[in-house]
Amino acid sequence: GLISIGLGLRGLIMPLGRRALVTAAMMPVVALALWATGGATSYLQGVLLFTVLFVAWFFPPWMAGPLVGLLVAAYASPLLYDADAVALGYPARTVVFTVAVTGLTGTMQFLKRRLVSAEMRQREIAERDALTGVANRRGFDLALAQTHEREERYALILFDFDDFKRINDVHGHRVGDAVLIAVAQAAREVVRYGDCLARIGGDEFALIAPSAGERGVVRLVRALGEAIHAIQLPGVHSVGVTFAWAIAPDNANDPAALVHVADERLMARKRESKLRAVESARA
Repeated sequence: GLISIGLGLRGLIMPLGRRALVTAAMMPVVALALWATGGATSYLQGVLLFTVLFVAWFFPPWMAGPLVGLLVAAYASPLLYDADAVALGYPARTVVFTVAVTGLTGTMQFLKRRLVSAEMRQREIAERDALTGVANRRGFDLALAQTHEREERYALILFDFDDFKRINDVHGHRVGDAVLIAVAQAAREVVRYGDCLARIGGDEFALIAPSAGERGVVRLVRALGEAIHAIQLPGVHSVGVTFAWAIAPDNANDPAALVHVADERLMARKRESKLRAVESARA
């Protein structure tokens, strides 16, 4: 049992299937160790519970079940050769061992699922914007890094509101929050499956679009603009939005540079928009 645990722990970096094969291959060694240390009176019987803990924790149920079955078979092997096994009550001990390891395996699997679920929930909370429900800056950074690793071509779209401060000043932050929530909801209905929509600043959103080229980005921006323009909120007639984008690897070869390019373009377009508004007012 200790040998099995040792090999298993050293094999944590193994692929799961190979790790299961190594653990299964050690079960005859466990049976041999029981034989060598007294069979039905072996002191190793209690130690096997540590092997059960290892199997139950490091393998999914569909692998843990057969491995525990092999361990029970190894435990029961003294019944085949030890003439004193029946007199020593080994059949009953084998039944008790089987029930105990089955219950222990089920309990460990249940606790592991709970822990994994809690960890995933905590990770989701850490990577989600509490107000809008889309990814936050942390989630955006992770998604961008993962997209860069997986995709040869992808697009980054940035957009924010025109003079969002005025909405907060005139209507209050509650209305401003309602606008953010409505925009996020409208954008979610437009983005494709596999895209990552994130709120990365106060009123700044980002969209990561894997495999999108220039034409795809133009279609996405048009759809986003129409969806946001169609939002209806009491007291807010319309929400002006400025878009900018950059495409990898055409505009940049790494995520940080791509963000910089898209952000510079966004700032330039906002400056142009303000300049046009000033010139129009003068005219």
